[in-house]
Amino acid sequence: MSEAEERHSAGDGISPFTPEELINKLAIPAFAINAEHLITHWNLALARASGLPAEQMIGTRNQWMPFYSHQRPTLADLIVDHAPPDMLDKHYPGKYQPSDLIEGAYVAEDFFPDIGKGGEWLSFTAAPLLDGEQQIVGAIETLVVITERKSAEQELRKNESRYRQLSQIDDLTQLFNARQLRREINRQIKLCKRYDQPMALVMLDLDHFKEVNDSWGHLFGDEVLKRFASIIRHNLRASDDGFRYGGEEFIILMPFIDEQAALRAAKRIHQAFCDTRFKTADGSELRLTLSGGVTRLCPDDDYDRLLRRADATLYEAKRGGRNRILLSKDSQAGYPEPPQL
Repeated sequence: MSEAEERHSAGDGISPFTPEELINKLAIPAFAINAEHLITHWNLALARASGLPAEQMIGTRNQWMPFYSHQRPTLADLIVDHAPPDMLDKHYPGKYQPSDLIEGAYVAEDFFPDIGKGGEWLSFTAAPLLDGEQQIVGAIETLVVITERKSAEQELRKNESRYRQLSQIDDLTQLFNARQLRREINRQIKLCKRYDQPMALVMLDLDHFKEVNDSWGHLFGDEVLKRFASIIRHNLRASDDGFRYGGEEFIILMPFIDEQAALRAAKRIHQAFCDTRFKTADGSELRLTLSGGVTRLCPDDDYDRLLRRADATLYEAKRGGRNRILLSKDSQAGYPEPPQL
């Protein structure tokens, strides 16, 4: 009779495998510790992955060595110590959760820079080992390399972020597009009303832009739009957003400031654009103008009402001769018309 058969016979039907044999049958790295935090089992998969043989590790408290550059508790150590949540949070902040499968066990994921050449992502599960009276007498921890999965998740998030950005950004000007405008205005209206804060909106339109395209071509017109967008970006606060509303029409959303401050910002943009000299294909210089309307958020405003008032103010500036910025009728009159260029 073989040794295994003898064990089976002596055990009266109990599994013929010893704990050492069972843990070494696992294809994933695993180790076990006792109540004194001494390593009792260190399987072949972990020995191969860590380069630390079982005979060197068993009987020591060096279970941290494959994973960390300095001595600190593993998840198995914290289970043996009946660690409270604040201790788990200290060592695995936001990285662990109770196991849905094993009572008293925890599952965690973390990046270990000291494993391998460039570090590895591991998913690890630590479960308590109980005696006949259901008291913790040790813990077992298993580990799975999930670096490829994490890399795929990060690439997916990057692609999703890029897609969201592309869906929100105007290709030519790199300002937000009209689709994003509605979302952002609605969000800022709710925010400013909730906290009783002012908000202003500026609508700008390049004067006689159709004639510019007809005279000098759409490529030249695109360069004008890109230069104007650059001027807008240069004059935005961190909390402001610029949008290409359509064609040569642009909107600046300015939360937490009143219409007078927004008017001053619009004046700076107006002056900077009017001072810009554009070179045409024949080498001559061309200076252009713009018109604008500034309005503020009123208590009963929604997206459509706010935009209509800004648009009406812009139309009034156009009808009054262009090359001017006006405040909406619920505010003070706009600043004086600049000299014609």
